[in-house]
Amino acid sequence: MIVYTVKDIHTIQAAIEHCNASSETIFSRLAEAFPQLLSVVADTSSNTSLSDLQTLLAALLSGFTDTSTGNGGDEDFFTRYNAETSSLFDTLNERMNALEHIHGRVEGIRKDSEELELISLNAMVISIKSGEKGRAFSCITENLKRLSAQLISLSNNLILEEKRLLEKNADFRSRFQSVSRQESLDGFRENALAGKAIVPALTEGTIALRTMAERATEVKKPIRDAMSGIQLQDIIRQSNDQIILALKEVSPVTSFSSAEEALDHASVNRELLEICKTISEDVARNLESSISIFTSNWATVNRILDEVDSLRRDFSTRYLEHTESASSLPNLLARITASFSLYLKNIAAYQHTQRSMVSDSASIVAHIKSLKSLFETIKPIIARLQHVRITQQIEVAKNTALASVKDTVLYMSNLIMQADQNVQETRAELEGFISGIEELTATFTEAAHLYSRDLERIKQERTQFFRTMEENERALSLSVHRLQVYPDSFRDMCREVDGQIEALARDVTVMKEASRSFAIAAEENAREQERLLSVLNLESWNIKNDRLRALVTQFTITAHKEAAGTIGGFTVEGLGSEQAEAGDVTLFF
Repeated sequence: MIVYTVKDIHTIQAAIEHCNASSETIFSRLAEAFPQLLSVVADTSSNTSLSDLQTLLAALLSGFTDTSTGNGGDEDFFTRYNAETSSLFDTLNERMNALEHIHGRVEGIRKDSEELELISLNAMVISIKSGEKGRAFSCITENLKRLSAQLISLSNNLILEEKRLLEKNADFRSRFQSVSRQESLDGFRENALAGKAIVPALTEGTIALRTMAERATEVKKPIRDAMSGIQLQDIIRQSNDQIILALKEVSPVTSFSSAEEALDHASVNRELLEICKTISEDVARNLESSISIFTSNWATVNRILDEVDSLRRDFSTRYLEHTESASSLPNLLARITASFSLYLKNIAAYQHTQRSMVSDSASIVAHIKSLKSLFETIKPIIARLQHVRITQQIEVAKNTALASVKDTVLYMSNLIMQADQNVQETRAELEGFISGIEELTATFTEAAHLYSRDLERIKQERTQFFRTMEENERALSLSVHRLQVYPDSFRDMCREVDGQIEALARDVTVMKEASRSFAIAAEENAREQERLLSVLNLESWNIKNDRLRALVTQFTITAHKEAAGTIGGFTVEGLGSEQAEAGDVTLFF
């Protein structure tokens, strides 16, 4: 500890002046820093990565809330699509099932044709054996053989065309079953579930960010409260100015013309030094009071900063790091991305199957028409066979040489009649089928086109949404390392405030040391005063010099005027409760 005596008065004065300038600089800087800190906190809502992350999570939450509902709508769409397609398919399938017995008729026509050809060969052999009498019959059976061969060829074509028709129908069935089976909706459900799974995490994360932001803004109150400590600045400055005024009147007791003059000077010094001691103690108390206000509130500020930083770290660990946790947003977004691939794959499969089913339905109609056309080709052959049948019967009836083939001719006649009946019945069925199937397939095709447009719209909407979500995912991954609640300038200013408060504590030490030095110097002058009283053989001394009284009139703080009057033993004029106390209070806002 450094203690100064009267001979070091200039050193004391220099220390006071330095302390005065230092504290004034500190208070001025704090008076600038506190409003700036409040301004930064007020702007934090829009100027930090915290606000960016809040905006990002709000966009994700809004997007996934909508798309989760939308995915449910997608599933409803595909369920509705399957139901309506199933209804059309059932109707079409029912019509197709009605054609199944056509196969039996076609097989019967071919079998009858083959048998007719074989029997006609036998009849020809008999007619040849009959010689000249069987020549006419031989020509008839030759014509029958040729017509039956044509019928066999056409019946083979009918069977081939029927086979193609059945294959197309089987393809149609298979495609319908693939698009309507339960697992075909899994991709949409999985995507919807993945979208719904992230909503709770986003909701919780949004709440956590809001809590963090609200806690971050709570620093405003202690900062405002800390500002009240600056109010004592003007009193401290005026007090130090008064000490310096008093010190300028203090000087060592040197040679005087008389002992009385020396005694008077020592007495003035003593009282001036006691006034300086009183004021310096007051300055130290005011500095400590300001420091107490600063430190208590700044401890609250630092505690809030630490809590916010802890909340920031916890948030990053829970929501921003890529883990298997149910709250890990990167992990949930990765799952959604994967499920979205399946989602698009299923939509593409639906679209492909739709086009194939439309093509199949059109192809079925084309094959039915082709089958009908073949039956139209058979019709004249059957008519000629009928003519041959009648000619045979006439020839056998009038030619006794052909009596042995009478039963054969009758059998052939029955085969021709049976083939004719099969052709007539099948043609009628095909005509009835075609009359309804074209309208049915047209309805199916129109519905398929409408669904195709809806599918394309859904795909485009979801694709655009997930592109946006991918951009948000990239932004989210960046926020892991740059999540910031306060800007760097805020932290820098807070550290500066910490340093200013520490510096102000050093000024307290200076003032306390000055107070002790003033006490020692006053005691030194008191001893000299006692010595001179002894020399003059006096018990007391009334100061004749008016320097002290004149000095007090320059004081601006009422309490210090009163203290000086008490020490000097005189009344300070102009003091009253109604008089404003200059320098007592200075407010800063």
